[in-house]
Amino acid sequence: MRNPVGSLVILSCFAPGALGQESPAETVRITEVLYAVPKGSEGDAARDGSRHATGDEFVEIHNPTDAPVRLAGWTITDRNAPDAGQFLFVFPEFTLGPGETAVVFNGMEQTIPGPVGAAEQAPASPNEQFDKAWVFTAGNTSSTVALSNTADWVCLRTASGEVVECLVWGEPDETPPASGEKLVKLPRTSAASVQRTLAGPGGVFEVHPVAEGLRCSPGKPPPPAAGSSGG
Repeated sequence: MRNPVGSLVILSCFAPGALGQESPAETVRITEVLYAVPKGSEGDAARDGSRHATGDEFVEIHNPTDAPVRLAGWTITDRNAPDAGQFLFVFPEFTLGPGETAVVFNGMEQTIPGPVGAAEQAPASPNEQFDKAWVFTAGNTSSTVALSNTADWVCLRTASGEVVECLVWGEPDETPPASGEKLVKLPRTSAASVQRTLAGPGGVFEVHPVAEGLRCSPGKPPPPAAGSSGG
C-alpha cells in the first residue's frame, strides 16, 4: 500500500536501511511559503474560487532525492507558542516519494478541490489540481492562527523534534530554533509567496513571479539543480 494508515511501523525513520536513512537536511526541503496572501483572484492559492487572507496560506515541501522519506509525525509550526495561536500541522502516516511534493494549507474556510489529506489521514492520491502534489489541510478554524506578514518563521521538524529547516522573515521577537545552514532568511513580500530557485542544493529564495495568473505555485516545485535526479 502506498501510504498505509493505521499500520504498524517498526522501522525507525533514520535507522540504517530504513526509509529516510539520509539526514533530514539532505532529503526534504521547504520549497515555497505563502505568508502574505495577495488580494483578489491572485490570492486564491487553494483554488476553491475565493481568496482568504488566512486559509490560502501554505507551506510546500519537496523531496529532491531518489530515496523515499517517511514523514509520519513530522511537524510544521510557526513562531507562536502552542497556547498563543500557534500554527501546527502534524503529518499522518505518509511517505514522500523521490521527486514528490507536498503542500500544507492553513485551510481556514477552504474547500480545496481534489484529494486532500489532514493530520488524521493522508490523501488517497496525488492531487491533479496541484501538479500532482500531495495536498493537506491543517483544518484551521481560528483567524488568529495565521502566519504574520511582517515577522515570523516556519519550522519543519522530524518526529523526534530535530529541526530540518527553519525559514524566517522580518525580525521576530523570538529567537528561531535553528542556526547555521538550517536557518534560512526569506525575502520580505506583501503580495506573493517566496520560492526556492532550485529544488536541490544551491537554491535560494526569491519573491514569486506571476505564474498562471497567480503570485504562487503550490505543488509545482522549482527546477532541480544540475545533475540532480529529483524532479
